[in-house]
Amino acid sequence: MRRTTAVFFGLLFFSTVEQSFAQACPACSNPALQSSEKLEAGIEPLSPKAFRLTLNITNGFDYQGGHPNTEGLGPNGEEVSTPPYDHIVSLDFLRAEFSFEYTFQPNWSVWLRIPYDIKAQTATIRFLEPVTPYEQEAILRKKEIHHRTETYTGISDLRFLLSRRILGFLSPSGRLDVAFGVSLPVGKTEGNPLTAGEQGRKHLHIQFGSGTFDPLFEFHYAVPLGQQFALALYSINKFPLYSNDKGYQAAIETTSGLGLSYHLSDGLVLRTTFANFSQTQAEWSGVKDPNSGLISFNATANLTFKLKNGLALTPGYRFPLYQRTLSEEGDTFTYGPTFLLNMSYLFNNSEK
Repeated sequence: MRRTTAVFFGLLFFSTVEQSFAQACPACSNPALQSSEKLEAGIEPLSPKAFRLTLNITNGFDYQGGHPNTEGLGPNGEEVSTPPYDHIVSLDFLRAEFSFEYTFQPNWSVWLRIPYDIKAQTATIRFLEPVTPYEQEAILRKKEIHHRTETYTGISDLRFLLSRRILGFLSPSGRLDVAFGVSLPVGKTEGNPLTAGEQGRKHLHIQFGSGTFDPLFEFHYAVPLGQQFALALYSINKFPLYSNDKGYQAAIETTSGLGLSYHLSDGLVLRTTFANFSQTQAEWSGVKDPNSGLISFNATANLTFKLKNGLALTPGYRFPLYQRTLSEEGDTFTYGPTFLLNMSYLFNNSEK
């Protein structure tokens, strides 16, 4: 965990100078709160050559997972029966997403998001009954092919979108951003873990991408409610349509939320957000992946500091409220503490 924390503070320094227990880790890929600006009310036309840089950090600690088992692996990889025991898996993760937004025509922009993930997994065994040395070795072999104490790092799939800002939507002071795009499959993918597990081979459930070009759709709506309050609605969606060359078809993912903000002053905004993350079950060669499929709800508290010259700094904390997996057979991480930090800077916007 020290490595994750060190990277977290390293990213903070760099930026100031300049997601049940699914092993696919839906919490790691949850794209909510891409930019603090998108969830704040106010009519702000975007002028040509306006350019926004954003660093969005999500840091989750002690996400807990695991499952019971009564099997081990013999010296030659054969399945052997054992007394009952538990696989205990925990996950610390950090996602740093860099976002570049450029306005090429009035209120028409392109967005490019580049996520970098660090996923530190810890795997142990909890013995529920006495075991022989042979059984213990078999249990540990079984654990090592499924769950290991390792840290995985890499760039996840990029997101490229075309956005249109509509002013006066539903209200004279309402503002709607609508965006369509596609994910770019640059993240590392894994082979079929279900088949590998059945054959007693080492495998990995955590992936950094889908291996496919997936359609994207988003909207972000904000409207003032009087002088100090504002309401925001948003929805962020990914729709995988086909399988990659390893037989994997990623899940459909939707993040939708409702936010209420209170303007304490011109430079200080308090916001609370209630959000839902939904993920269908992914498939491997037409077989549903039991380690995918999740419905969760969470609440987030943020405080935005609007500094000089277009700089905004937004720390926050995410509270898990409820989650349910779509399969009773798979492993899923239960959410732990999640801290958020968003930094954005708007350049060359003559309309601000």
